[in-house]
Amino acid sequence: MQALNILVVDDANFIRDLVKKAVKAQYPDFKVEEAMDGLKAQSMMKKGTYHVILCDWEMPNMSGLELLAWMRSDERYLKTPFLMITSRSEKSHIIKAVEAGVSDYIGKPFSNEQLGTKLARLIFKFYKFSPTQTARQAQQHDNGSSLLTAASAPVAKPKSKAAGGSANLLSGGSPSGQLLAGNEAPRKAKPLKKSLALAHVRTAQGQELRCIVKDINLNEILLVVKREEGVPGLFDQVVVDIVSKADDIVARVNCFVCAVTSPDKRIDGELFNLLVRYEDQDPEKLEALSRFVAKVR
Repeated sequence: MQALNILVVDDANFIRDLVKKAVKAQYPDFKVEEAMDGLKAQSMMKKGTYHVILCDWEMPNMSGLELLAWMRSDERYLKTPFLMITSRSEKSHIIKAVEAGVSDYIGKPFSNEQLGTKLARLIFKFYKFSPTQTARQAQQHDNGSSLLTAASAPVAKPKSKAAGGSANLLSGGSPSGQLLAGNEAPRKAKPLKKSLALAHVRTAQGQELRCIVKDINLNEILLVVKREEGVPGLFDQVVVDIVSKADDIVARVNCFVCAVTSPDKRIDGELFNLLVRYEDQDPEKLEALSRFVAKVR
């Protein structure tokens, strides 16, 4: 069977990259394309043919639910498998997706293994393709060309870096208590107002960490977290639910971890600082964040 065409739809670049890598890890011979919202995806689907859609729910211009409704009304995509990916995990949200005709559902954040399992089940159910089959086909296809090019391929020499380069990478380039806004130089954290919010951090491992917002701007948020349920890893995908004093959720934001530091410089301390950077491009979420930042700063 011919390799499948997969379309990844999400307004966050980081999430699209994660999904594409997860697909390619299991199905290296498949063609994977991307769209940053439902409207762009719809345009691409009208021009070409896609066999599986992996799509976010909350996006600007056209949501995942609206894209799914259009697909189920179009003869070409009436039965095309659709995997909904979203940070909304409420039961009512899942029921709404099922009623709209979703094929399967996965919540953010997710691990490569979780997404890979969902994807493998979906593709085998609809197309009887397994990950081992596609990997073997790709290996057989590449064997001749890889042998011919291996001897002549240039080897790139790593560039020398200053000793501080590694430290900046490991700390996300932003020391504890300081946030970077775009290309601004590090600045001393400005104390927040007393209306300080709490936040919940959800990890791909199923952890839900209760945090205090230490500092926040329109690019990053610095959180103080207890070490009770483990520490997220650098560059891990997380979802941050920002909560007001009245427990009203201000925004659910897709983020990635760019620094984990100890406030008291102890490796076994009870608390740690978690710096996460936003990946959402949804105007509604960014507007909610803007209002919240203006309120607490």
